[in-house]
Amino acid sequence: MSTDFDLCVIGGGIIGAGIAQAAALNGLSTVIVERKGWGSGNTSRSNKLVHGSLEHFSGMNIFRTREDLVERQILMRIAPDLIKPYWFYLPIFENDKRSSWSTELQLLTYDILAGKNNLPWHKKIAENEWRDLDGLNQSKLEAVYQFQDAQTDALLLTQELVRSAKMHGALALCPVNFDEAIKTADGYSVQVTKGSRTRTFECRFIANATGAWSSITAGRMGLLSKIPNAQYTKSTYIEFSQQLSDKRFFIESNHDGTRLIVMPWRGGTLVGATEKLFTGNPEHVKPTAEEVEKLVSTVRHHFPHFNNPPSQAWSGLGSKSLSRKQAKGLDRRLFLLDESRYLGVYGGQLTSYRILAEKAVINILRILNETIEDTLNKPFVSSSSISI
Repeated sequence: MSTDFDLCVIGGGIIGAGIAQAAALNGLSTVIVERKGWGSGNTSRSNKLVHGSLEHFSGMNIFRTREDLVERQILMRIAPDLIKPYWFYLPIFENDKRSSWSTELQLLTYDILAGKNNLPWHKKIAENEWRDLDGLNQSKLEAVYQFQDAQTDALLLTQELVRSAKMHGALALCPVNFDEAIKTADGYSVQVTKGSRTRTFECRFIANATGAWSSITAGRMGLLSKIPNAQYTKSTYIEFSQQLSDKRFFIESNHDGTRLIVMPWRGGTLVGATEKLFTGNPEHVKPTAEEVEKLVSTVRHHFPHFNNPPSQAWSGLGSKSLSRKQAKGLDRRLFLLDESRYLGVYGGQLTSYRILAEKAVINILRILNETIEDTLNKPFVSSSSISI
């Protein structure tokens, strides 16, 4: 077995797995390394949605929303057993931050951006049907809307992507610790460790998909001074052992006006997320009592009958997209050092993993094709044609 690779992907979350799959599909000899388990990091600590981020949708990010909604349709097509559409209920109350008319306009724009061949358009629920909404508080309730988005198990999806990457020739190493990468004339000499065993291999390019650990990873490559300073957002969720409803709700927090997901998950109920900027060691991220209380009180405000205590709480970290200046003209979620043969990912999300992976691999191929013979210079194979 050869220990020389065109590409080493560090990080086995959804983004890293997507890059490994896209690279293997396009003839790059690829190795992906993961410290704990495929999708076991921040990928598994997401809101489980494949969507256009209705909560953050505005005129400032209309093109990103359009991209995500197109991706939603592609992902439902290539992974129908893992990604499924569901109806979500969005109630509007008298004192909510967002009015009924602005919400309807937002939903209409969301539907238009998705396109006519995507999911069904939103609906307004008749007042005589509100009583069927499983105990939703109807005091000062002005309107209820229904719209569709998709949901998945991000852990299973990541594992299937790794399986697909391996089917197309990638080598997957897990669990292994990434120790260092030393620059060579033709790329890097990479060292990984599993227990007392150490393995070294050569690669021509490195893709850093370690998310909140990106700076730590870059430091082990001697590149810390060359990469941008990224901002990270901490998202906190709670779970209840009891299932509140078999419906999915998108409700406004009674603390800060942000919208929260309330949906069935693993036989119980998932609620989230509160968000705040995070600095510090990503190993130490965890929910605070205040964050948990905000989520619990919002659920009880909207569903007064549901008095169960949460069974667990957890937090995940996501990086924000770079500024245009930091990204040097690329997609703001990618950072490329051509001369160092290095690519970092910032702001990648579950919905955008596939298109972001393709953009990453196109850039990697461009750089490698400048030094490698035409064996890699062939039509790009899109993962949108590969079922998962």
